[in-house]
Amino acid sequence: MALSFNRSWIVPTIAALSCAASLAATPALACGFHGTIPHTTLDGMYPGSLSVAVALRKAADAGVIDAAALEIPRTGAALYIDAVARLHKLRKNLAASPRASGLPASFSLGYVESGLWTRYAQSDGEIGVAVHVDGPDDGEAVVLTGEPVLTALLAGTLSMDDALAEGLVVIDANGSETAAIRKAFVAASAAPRVSSR
Repeated sequence: MALSFNRSWIVPTIAALSCAASLAATPALACGFHGTIPHTTLDGMYPGSLSVAVALRKAADAGVIDAAALEIPRTGAALYIDAVARLHKLRKNLAASPRASGLPASFSLGYVESGLWTRYAQSDGEIGVAVHVDGPDDGEAVVLTGEPVLTALLAGTLSMDDALAEGLVVIDANGSETAAIRKAFVAASAAPRVSSR
């Protein structure tokens, strides 16, 4: 017995399923670099991110960091490419650091002003970077900061210890992971400098 069916429903159904799949697959695109302000609550994108955002604003008002870099949303391919280049520079500096081996297996860094998440992970003695992830994995160490802070750290115009003391960087991890991340960032920001904007 042959089955018969009306083919007129196939194309609209495939189109609808494709549209639904594309919408379901885009949570990582919800950042300020791509023209979408990330969904936030009073706590911001992660617990503690609100206090980092306030510290960023105070530092920008005091001229410690670039105030223009805090504008939301910061759309534009060139700005995103610049931000990604700095995140990769941090990976390179961390990998070159004598403290790299002490880092946790992975940690996620979140830019509180744009909602952009990046994961740094060690595998076979190498540090990898995945930019534009959905956020930290459960139980993963987290570093919260802003792009202008990372820019200043890499340029050598701000020390990691000052950034931590002023709340411009917050590390959410267990005690040994927090110490290891702080030491690696100190060593990475002492590496050869990259110019600020």
